[in-house]
Amino acid sequence: MSVQVQQGKRGLTDPEMVKEILEAIPDQPLDTQRKMNYFVKPRGRRLTEYEVLTCYAQPTPDWIPGGLDWGDWTQKFHGGRPSWGNETTELHSTDWHKHRDPAKRWHAPYVKDKAEEWRYTDRFLLAYSSEGQVRSIDPIWRDEVLNDYLGAFCFNEYGLFNAHSSASRDCLGDTLRMSIAMIGFDKVDNAQMIQLERTFLAKLVPGFPESTDEPKREWTQGAIYKGARETVQDIWQATYDWNEILWSCHMVYDPLFGQFVRREFFQRLSSYYGDTLTPFFINQMQLYFSQTKGITSDMFFECLGDDAEFGDYNRRMMRAWTDKWLPRTVQALQDFMGIFTKIPTIPGVTSKDAVEAALERVFDDWKLDYADKVSYKFDKAAIIKTILQGLK
Repeated sequence: MSVQVQQGKRGLTDPEMVKEILEAIPDQPLDTQRKMNYFVKPRGRRLTEYEVLTCYAQPTPDWIPGGLDWGDWTQKFHGGRPSWGNETTELHSTDWHKHRDPAKRWHAPYVKDKAEEWRYTDRFLLAYSSEGQVRSIDPIWRDEVLNDYLGAFCFNEYGLFNAHSSASRDCLGDTLRMSIAMIGFDKVDNAQMIQLERTFLAKLVPGFPESTDEPKREWTQGAIYKGARETVQDIWQATYDWNEILWSCHMVYDPLFGQFVRREFFQRLSSYYGDTLTPFFINQMQLYFSQTKGITSDMFFECLGDDAEFGDYNRRMMRAWTDKWLPRTVQALQDFMGIFTKIPTIPGVTSKDAVEAALERVFDDWKLDYADKVSYKFDKAAIIKTILQGLK
């Protein structure tokens, strides 16, 4: 039996079909919008390159507030959970695409900044090594504090970097995803800079260990970072809500514990022990902290906290999350006070009054930049008194 194939004309090859299509086309254009990305609402007067290249770059269904696509996802997780969904966070928004990075960073300028940072780091290290500046560092500070405790702080930053994995995956907007990924990468850059400093010292100082074995042992088993380790583990591995991950990390833990360790311990004390190397790297970390503060402030205060419909509810959730994570951060700081027994005492610098003044600065900054923005009340004096109980 042979197969008979119909040879009739179809589609645009059929004159009758072409005629019917032409008659159906209206006289006026179907779409009067001629501008690229006309559907994106700019933060300023006109769209920036950052907004054009970032906003709505990935599909977002219209049941996610601010989304423009329609339909459901063809691929789902086990149990039927969609690829993205509103149930991944307790916070609510009328537009998850509202967030903007104040620095307007996307992939290309971010990579350009990193390349520039490496070039001036290379020039600094060349000058530092050629002049033998390492000879001025106090041996105890170099061999114990920088090796063990700065090295252990590397794992703090690396753990927080990993916490951004699920947050960048589960968040509900393109600008959010770009910002979360970048502030996560900044954390792993902090970890890499710490190990870079240790590797650099190993090349200059005979016997200085390049291996991370001792810092890892201090982080996983030591008492000084015990509270920090447990807090980072819970942020990374025990928190489902991607907004809670970001809030606990960047609005509570890092502005308090991270700022005290970086700014008030390593950066402030380094020069007293003849160390001009560590402040170079800490200052770069502080730049990342400043950029992150701009990003997360826009996320939580400008977008979610001031949301026309859900702002009050969101701020109540932020205060509840602060109640949850502040005691853990205080415990981390109390444990860290034990580090002052490991270094030579300098009156007015490492003494109790100086440490208390440093804590005052950290909590004053946190109150102004974070707590006041969500009307969070706390007893600063009582908290600092609790932390200082760890100072032997």
